[in-house]
Amino acid sequence: MPLYRAASAWALAGTFMLQAGIAAAQPAAPNQPGEPGISMTEARRIAIDNGMVRIEEVELEDCLWQLNGSDNLGADIEIDLRASDGKVVKVERNDPLSAAAPH
Repeated sequence: MPLYRAASAWALAGTFMLQAGIAAAQPAAPNQPGEPGISMTEARRIAIDNGMVRIEEVELEDCLWQLNGSDNLGADIEIDLRASDGKVVKVERNDPLSAAAPH
């Protein structure tokens, strides 16, 4: 009788493992409407790749990641990214404070 129980337990365990493997192999579900396609971490990386060295604010609004911060010269910079794919739709820079100083 103990051998029968052990075999049953292994068969049951194998069934659960097989189901878990099938679930893991399925592709991720597509994003739902209004759900960002890129994460905040990815949005921050894209902003850094586009010259932002200090990130002060990150917001998701109207299907856009909006990042505010500054570049390497201290100029304020605003970058808007399409949340669905990370495409840069706006980069706006203001002069750094050092540019306003008299020479």
